Amino acid sequence: MQTTFNQIVAQQRWWQPGANVLVAVSTGADSMALLALLQQLPMALRPTIMVAHVNHQLRAASVTEAAYLQDYCQRHQLPLISRSWPVAGHPQSGVEAAARAFRYAFFKQVMAQHQIGTLLTAHHGDDQFETVLMRLLRGGDLHELAGIYQQRPFANGQLVRPLLAFSKAELRTYCQQHQQPFFDDVTNTDVTLTRNRLRQQVIPRLKQENPAARQHVQQYATQLQALLAVGADYAQQQLVQIGAFHDATYQGDIKLWQALPRYAQALVLRQLCAHFLLPQGLELKTAQIQAGLALLQGSKAVGTVTLAGGWRLQRQYQTFKLLQATAKVPVQPAFTLVPHQWQPLGPTCEIGLFPATSAPAGADSYDVLLAPQALPLIIRHRQPGDRLALKHGQQKVKKILIDQKVPATQRAAVWLATTAQHQLLWVIGYKKAQLFNPAQPDKILYRLVVRTTVS
Repeated sequence: MQTTFNQIVAQQRWWQPGANVLVAVSTGADSMALLALLQQLPMALRPTIMVAHVNHQLRAASVTEAAYLQDYCQRHQLPLISRSWPVAGHPQSGVEAAARAFRYAFFKQVMAQHQIGTLLTAHHGDDQFETVLMRLLRGGDLHELAGIYQQRPFANGQLVRPLLAFSKAELRTYCQQHQQPFFDDVTNTDVTLTRNRLRQQVIPRLKQENPAARQHVQQYATQLQALLAVGADYAQQQLVQIGAFHDATYQGDIKLWQALPRYAQALVLRQLCAHFLLPQGLELKTAQIQAGLALLQGSKAVGTVTLAGGWRLQRQYQTFKLLQATAKVPVQPAFTLVPHQWQPLGPTCEIGLFPATSAPAGADSYDVLLAPQALPLIIRHRQPGDRLALKHGQQKVKKILIDQKVPATQRAAVWLATTAQHQLLWVIGYKKAQLFNPAQPDKILYRLVVRTTVS
């Protein structure tokens, strides 16, 4: 077995000789075998090993196991970093998932603190067999059937599973032959858990039907991973053609998207989401991908699908975006405007009110007759029920902004100008009121001017 392991490491070249690696060790046969196999590598292949251990405090034996590993690492001069999962942090349900989350968060922290680029775990061929069967039973995305990857991005480096070619029985035999002590986790016999039922009751029968069943599942998983990698490359090329990546966002063209073959759209959308979410350790759910497809394929011009971690897929008329929600920017409060005065509308422009005969030039302006009681003008943002007077009736400001294709996320920042009596004069930048202004001695023709303050 050592020879085969050496050949795998030499072929895959997951690390340079002497490079720092972090080895996750639970003291079970799998991880103790991995640790011993790494220690026996030829110097030309051997990394510098650091051991990480989590005591989940779920079993009384975990104290004994942690003490044994500490002694083992001292005897073999291996640095060990361990962490206990506080009992107060144990949830009432979903303990397995919570324990895994705690464990991998700890591994990320250790890798960052010690500048380690590779995490090694002892997942083996039987783990792969169980994982593929579990995901097949649960249903969902085809990508899930690819099972456990031998190598994938993790933290600021990579996660490597060097033992997928070996069975659980082979690893136990290796430990026994080399007099390597290990500890069995008694919770692995709890058949109330789906994985344990498959492990104890289903997989042994499948192996009776065909002793090579495990190897066949591993072969299928490897082939599917290769096909999915080709599909991901194709999808990435399509994304570049129908849109563009901008730092932490993507914007695409709806017409170009809808021109893609239907069979390709799901693949492309999943690749887009994976591009941003997976490096953050966020989950892609089949239901969310389906909702995203419905949004982009449908006739509804505006809509949003919420993904994990605050990410959103937005459709806005002829474009769509994938972006992460950011902290809400405070909207500038309302203010008053008197004649012969400039007031900032934001960091790059300002508004002023002047008699029309002496008004300065601006990027946009609006002439209106105003009586003294109409002043000062109020410059504010949209409120429910706002309507603009037109030649034939009134129009809701909301409808104006929809017609002007202003994204919903930007409508709250649109400025409105009203009189002191709250008569709406101007949806600034979009539409002006069509007021009937009879000539009266007390009215003056004013000009509202908007101009840019920086280039």
